[in-house]
Amino acid sequence: LDLLKGYWQVPLTPFASKVSAFVTLDNLLQYTVLPFGLRNAPATFQRLVNQVLCNVPHCSAYLDDIVIYTPSWDLHLQILVQVFDRLKMANLTLNLAKCEFVKATVRYLGKEVGQGQVRALSDKIQAIVLFPPLTTRRELRRFLGMTGYYRCFCRNFSTVAKPLTDMLGTNIPFCWTSECNQAFLALRDLLCCAPVLTAPDLSRPFKLEVDASDARAGAVLLQEDAGGLDHPICYFSRKFNLAQRHYSTIEKETLALIWSLQHFSVYVGNSAFTTIVFTDHNPLIFLHRMYNHNQRLMRWALLLQEFNLDICHKKGTENLMADALSRSFSLEAPL
Repeated sequence: LDLLKGYWQVPLTPFASKVSAFVTLDNLLQYTVLPFGLRNAPATFQRLVNQVLCNVPHCSAYLDDIVIYTPSWDLHLQILVQVFDRLKMANLTLNLAKCEFVKATVRYLGKEVGQGQVRALSDKIQAIVLFPPLTTRRELRRFLGMTGYYRCFCRNFSTVAKPLTDMLGTNIPFCWTSECNQAFLALRDLLCCAPVLTAPDLSRPFKLEVDASDARAGAVLLQEDAGGLDHPICYFSRKFNLAQRHYSTIEKETLALIWSLQHFSVYVGNSAFTTIVFTDHNPLIFLHRMYNHNQRLMRWALLLQEFNLDICHKKGTENLMADALSRSFSLEAPL
């Protein structure tokens, strides 16, 4: 469901209307409804929608986009009636031209979701594939912005994009080399082969595979299905900066775990189950019991206590996904 010009359906108070005044060549005008462009407009509108749809099950909203998801047709109709009643009471109007009813899969927030799966939008991937060769720094930022939105589908995004992201540094001239061109082509190919992710299920425990190399950290969030098979929910990878590259091995592995938990906190932080963490670095298992004088590790050990974790050792030869996310590889090798 899509709300029609959502912000304009929110009336302003007399004081807020005066504050929103602006000057034209002929008049001094002021808004009577919430205008687009105000800094606090998104938060205000989101708070309104949350209050309107409060306690409605199987329903979520991101600003003016409302999605209803139910396991059965009868329940779907019941929730739909509840949402319509709430919107009517709040005098909120739907844009029927953009609404989709009774769909197994829907396009929501730039992804195709439904039937327990999450996919990248084919037309967005096609736009990336047809993106012309980069000639300016502005085009480079635009390309990385487009591809970066779908990095959760990519196992090696930070590694593949490194030659391109390095050119965004200050005082670094834009110089298109063969290495940059290989990274550009490899990144397009990586998105073309993006896997289908599994939608998270909060009624099941999560698994987190983490690994760190000399230059980067990587992780993958998994969930086990009824048949005992692990399915990826989201991938994560991030480069270490110059100072972090000089950390000891256990510091890098711990930092990789901290980053991963922060990135997936919306899942593991709200889970009622213990999250099983797999690492190929055995000392990480005993981090909370170690007595050491390293203040950095001590702070990180305290930070990990916020999460309900069970850290287990897994051989590097078995921890393939997280290991691949953290390791560098040749851009000429097949992805």
